[in-house]
This record gives sequence, C-alpha cells and structure tokens, in this order.
Amino acid sequence: MPNSLTQNLCRMGLLSLLVLSPNAFSQQQPGAASGNDVTTESFQDWEVRCQRSAEGPSPCAMSQLITQPDSDQPLMQVILDYPPQIDDPVMSFFVPLGVRLAPGLQFSVDNSEPIQFPYQVCQEQGCRADVPIEAAMLQQLRSGNTATLSMISPRGERMDIDISLLGFTDASNRIAP
Repeated sequence: MPNSLTQNLCRMGLLSLLVLSPNAFSQQQPGAASGNDVTTESFQDWEVRCQRSAEGPSPCAMSQLITQPDSDQPLMQVILDYPPQIDDPVMSFFVPLGVRLAPGLQFSVDNSEPIQFPYQVCQEQGCRADVPIEAAMLQQLRSGNTATLSMISPRGERMDIDISLLGFTDASNRIAP
C-alpha cells in the first residue's frame, strides 16, 4: 500500500468515517438522539447495532471495521442496512482519501465476477460508496468466506481489501426486516 495512503488512513478515525453517513453515524453514537438507546451484538467479525426508539421499530445495521494488520489503525468500514426507501439492503463502504475516483470500486465474493460501482461522495474525512445488494449477491455473501473490495491508488495500482464474512449470515438475519 502506498505510504501516502497509509498516512491518510492513520489520520482518519472511525468517527470521521461515519460522519459521511447520517444513518451510520446515528447507529454509532449512543445517545445521539434523546430518548434512544443503542444495543450492540457481535456475530464473529460483524457487529449489529440497533436503535431502540419509542416511535416505532428498531432500525438495525451491521458493520465491520477493517484495520491495518500491523497497527490496528482503521483502514475501512463496511455497513449493511435496509434503508426505508428501498426493498433490498445497501452496503456502504467508507474508504480513505487518496484513491482514484473515476474507476470507482469493485466488489466480489470468493473470486466471483466483481460488481463495479461509483463513489457517492468524498469529504475531507474520506469517501463513501454505496451499492444495493440484490438477492443473488446477498446469498453469495451468506455462503461465502471472504469478500474483496478493490480500488485504484493515485499511482494507478490496484488495492484489494479483504472483508471477512465470518458471522455475516447470522448478522444479516438479525437485521433483516
């Protein structure tokens, strides 16, 4: 991984990544809204956070923080949830600055054919990309071992980040509407 990218990753904290997503940010901030409690459950490599609210059903999301193996510094976060506007779940990726935006990202499960999608927004804390997860991809994720997110560095080098799928099935069943 290029040194400038590694430096950017080290400077970014988990909270600065979550600032890019209002839904994810509210999931990560216990007590952010008055009267709401957040419950957290672990499913191997995935964490499920649910907001309890008196107004209605508890919205839940599952997430995994990917860290650098040698330093445990945040590298990327992936969040899966069911936005109220659509029927399928959406997977959101929060990645650092210092990537080429035009090629977008690629996502694959266990060396399957990758899906390609664009970044939605980049701010000073990092970049966010969302991809709807259709039923076939959700099944691949549930039966897979590892997913891979690929991006292009400023120097044109492909960077692959592995995402563990241990606990994915149980976590996704827990948040399913």
